Amino acid sequence: MDKIFNPESIAIWGLSSKENNIPRLIVENLIRWGFKGRLFGIHPKKPDAHVDGIQIYTQVSDLPIIPDLAVFLLPAKHIPDAIEEAGKFGVRRAAILSGGFNEAGEEGEELAERLMANIKKYDMRFIGPNGLTAANTANGLCLPFLPLFSPPKGGMSIITQSGGVGLFLWNLLADQKVGLAKFASIGNKLDISEIDCIDYLANDPDTKIICIYLESITNGRDFIEAAMKIDKPLVVFKSNTTNAGNKAAMSHTAAISNNEDIIDSAFERAGIIRIDHFSDFISVAKVFQLPKLKGDRLMLMSPAGGFTVMLADLCEKSGFKFADPGQQFFDDIGKYSNSGVITLSNPLDLGDVYNPAGVADVINAAMHNENVDGVVFVTQNPQMPKSDDVFFRMFKTDISKEVTGAVLSSNKPFAACLYGPSTTINKTKKNLNLPVFDSPETMIRVLKHQRFYHAKKEDGPFTTQLPNGINFDASKKWLSDNEGTCGEESLELLESFGIQTAKSVVVKDEIEVLKAAEEIGYPVVMKIVSPDAIHKSEAGGVLVNIQNANEAKEAFATIKKNLFDYKADARFDGIRVMEMAKDGYDMFIGGNVDDSFGPCVFFGFGGIYIEVFTDVQNILAPSNKSEIEEKIKRLKSYKILEGTRGQGRGDIDGYIEMIERVSHLMSSFPEIKELDLNPVRILSDGSGVIALDARIRTEV
Repeated sequence: MDKIFNPESIAIWGLSSKENNIPRLIVENLIRWGFKGRLFGIHPKKPDAHVDGIQIYTQVSDLPIIPDLAVFLLPAKHIPDAIEEAGKFGVRRAAILSGGFNEAGEEGEELAERLMANIKKYDMRFIGPNGLTAANTANGLCLPFLPLFSPPKGGMSIITQSGGVGLFLWNLLADQKVGLAKFASIGNKLDISEIDCIDYLANDPDTKIICIYLESITNGRDFIEAAMKIDKPLVVFKSNTTNAGNKAAMSHTAAISNNEDIIDSAFERAGIIRIDHFSDFISVAKVFQLPKLKGDRLMLMSPAGGFTVMLADLCEKSGFKFADPGQQFFDDIGKYSNSGVITLSNPLDLGDVYNPAGVADVINAAMHNENVDGVVFVTQNPQMPKSDDVFFRMFKTDISKEVTGAVLSSNKPFAACLYGPSTTINKTKKNLNLPVFDSPETMIRVLKHQRFYHAKKEDGPFTTQLPNGINFDASKKWLSDNEGTCGEESLELLESFGIQTAKSVVVKDEIEVLKAAEEIGYPVVMKIVSPDAIHKSEAGGVLVNIQNANEAKEAFATIKKNLFDYKADARFDGIRVMEMAKDGYDMFIGGNVDDSFGPCVFFGFGGIYIEVFTDVQNILAPSNKSEIEEKIKRLKSYKILEGTRGQGRGDIDGYIEMIERVSHLMSSFPEIKELDLNPVRILSDGSGVIALDARIRTEV
């Protein structure tokens, strides 16, 4: 990777002096940006001796040295042969800007295969194709073919699947006092991917924050692992988020699962900041220019009372707490109040503090208060007639030196939003050493992102531990004996993995029904066993609270009849007689395999209305109790589990453990593609958790 961003020599294929020659624009960018390495041009017809002073050669083997980097902007059909030529000469790194490969249909796919064959043949690495490839403000490298001035240098590095989106982001940098370190436009990412770039930028001293625009995540697990290894903020905007349509699937889990929800869970585990607003790339970069927000206690201030109310709403919705600086703080700042008509509290209305020096003192006192983790301030720099009145001094006096000093002294963040004419605000942003945000909403949102990132790092590495009481041999045997889609017989697999299930027996006739019910003990539940009635309720295949032998015989006949009414040629494998679980709360646990992130587990409100209420959370498998507990508390049904309307508190810890076991089951056996435990009865007396029904789909 280093030779792509820090080459000492570059050869550019297709370079000529023709007016419409695009490779020439790359040369002009390199010269404009101040690149100091050697440059060569390659053109088989050699129409010019030189272009802008760059010597032209007919073939790469004529070069005086082996270049560190080969740059290609040719028609796609010529790229595989050009790579062959470069690789044979000894070139090992390339940037391919050309489109027309795997994004361009069958012919493009064939070209991509030829390209990759030659890349592997010579052990080469390349960025692209179909992207703007690379730029580095530290050494003047600029390979995009659009004529560009160098953006300001800084700590933001950009990885983008769309070169155009990346360049749009450059336009926002200068006015916001955010600078660029490195730029990687990975295009079709046939070789170098966002994961390679993350690994490289993690050790790049110029990069302080990594911003990524993606339209797809093809290797989600590797992406998450790369993110968890670095100690720099990783900010991702992922587009292409709409659901193209409902998918037909065996399980409830597949019907309610959503790839975007899985991405959210994966990002949360890894400490990745996911943004939903393109401009937040800049705002998040700015908030990380501030000191670390070490806690959730904020002091809110504004000379406009309405803004203090707005800030209060925003902070509460974002999970921040209102700092309590203590009564002595309010007593001390009372002397700055002009008329004493405003009650001093947090949020703090500074509309009665006319003296700018007093405002600076209040900010300083708040920043150094031990009960305050950070200060949020909204004010204005309005266009107003120049005069010597108190309001001109109030809004026009520069207190940035005092505020900057308070930030440096306290090592706490001071987040400011400033309103006023755009020319005035842009000038202020450029002159200040502290970031200025464009709106209170953006400011609070990105402060939350900063707090999330640091809190995740404080939690330490994510670890999992296999639970006790698992019979792996029995689990493997069951899976080898049962392929495809299975219903309640999968309860046996769950038992082998230490998951509690209700006592049950499968029977084929009325005599066996009576014997089984007597052994289990009334009341019992009876359920159809048939591959043609996976969703038993829909087939009339479940009857509960059967109290005696007569009811058991009637239930057997009814369930069997319902099956054949549901599907005339259905296969009847029997009826499961199951102990009647005590009262409780019906939840569910499910698992499936995401194409990118692998095995995942879903859990939430269960029963027959699972797809109606969709009260669900998810985790990547395997997981741990801490992560699961945090997710369970986000369920709307969590308050029910805690006990309401005279009902007892369910065994929430037991539910957490069962989810943990399912997560290890999914991760231990990749042949399990879908799994449903529904319902999972959490007993309201707190005595346990039981899986009452299950189904599974496996593929070898």
